[in-house]
Amino acid sequence: MRTLRRVLSVLVSVLLLFSISGCWNYTEVDDMSIVAGVAIDKNKADGKLLLTVELVDTNGGLDKTQAGFKMISLSGDTMFEIVRNIISITGKKLFWSHAKAIIVSEEVAREGLIKAIDWYSRDTETRSDVFIFVSGEKTAREVLNLNSTTQAIMSFELAQMMRDEKYISSAPTVEIWDFIDKLETLGNNAVAPIVNIHVKNGQKNERVEGTAVFVEDRMVGKLDGDETKSMLFVKNLITGGVLDIEDKHGTPSYSLEIISNQTKLKPRMAGGRLQMQIETMTQTGLDEVMTVEGFMKGETIQDIEKRASERMEADILAVIHKVQQEYDADIFAFGENVHENQPKIWAKVKAHWPEAFADLDVTVSSKVEIQSSAKTTRAIRLGD
Repeated sequence: MRTLRRVLSVLVSVLLLFSISGCWNYTEVDDMSIVAGVAIDKNKADGKLLLTVELVDTNGGLDKTQAGFKMISLSGDTMFEIVRNIISITGKKLFWSHAKAIIVSEEVAREGLIKAIDWYSRDTETRSDVFIFVSGEKTAREVLNLNSTTQAIMSFELAQMMRDEKYISSAPTVEIWDFIDKLETLGNNAVAPIVNIHVKNGQKNERVEGTAVFVEDRMVGKLDGDETKSMLFVKNLITGGVLDIEDKHGTPSYSLEIISNQTKLKPRMAGGRLQMQIETMTQTGLDEVMTVEGFMKGETIQDIEKRASERMEADILAVIHKVQQEYDADIFAFGENVHENQPKIWAKVKAHWPEAFADLDVTVSSKVEIQSSAKTTRAIRLGD
């Protein structure tokens, strides 16, 4: 019996050694096609989905100082069909763990995104933290094709831009899990950032600015960069950015850097109507004075703060009214807020929330404070 126990112990030890000696599903880099990102369009020839895949070129192995890229396009009836058929072109199975971006054309977005993203969200080999974009150009593919101009992996660059978006606040940062979550949530419509090709001095670069607005899975409209910033204020998603403020004559003269912001939503019934009260508190620093006189001659810090507060209130109300009147899309999560804070009221309005949202009475109270004026308290003065 002791001998049998010893033999069993040795066998178990050997098996354990084999199990920890390496990864059971280890695959050589050269045996994989690493996906950096994809563009999804509608094929003009047959009306089917057209998938363009940006692949990391691993030829040369780890000795290369900079990874290259390859582009492959293929059409098909379904995403899964296309993905599998691409293997016949690459000779390798696609590896999705490093994918960073999904770009969809406006045409596909307006027809409905479920057919384009359901496979990606369902497949076990894809990741849910990939960023989603809507192309501001005619196709999504031409944005991805910018890599031939910039000589960089475009999907990776777009992902980095999203990580740095907090310094600009001109586009929402949306990962695919968040987008799908909004599709499934009543009282909180989905949005996605818009990516364009920016041309200056003949040089083409990608630029992410603005918002695509969705009702269910269909794109219904757009917001520009300034409107997007106001939307992000309402959603309490502002962590940085710049406020451009005019002087008392209406001339752009001051730049305020956003240090922090706190937005509170307060739903309540007033006069038999559902009302949403919005309060914002924004801490800023005065980072630029574009006038010789500065703000010490007939202009005080309090004057700038008051003008900034009034400007913010007007901008926030303008974007809310636009979305209410043109899109009927609750991208501000007002419904979700009513559900959380006024459940009895929500029970009465949830069945017809789109109509209730369009008729919602909104008030805005904004306060902007200037905490500092950077390294100097005065403007640059010209010599006499």
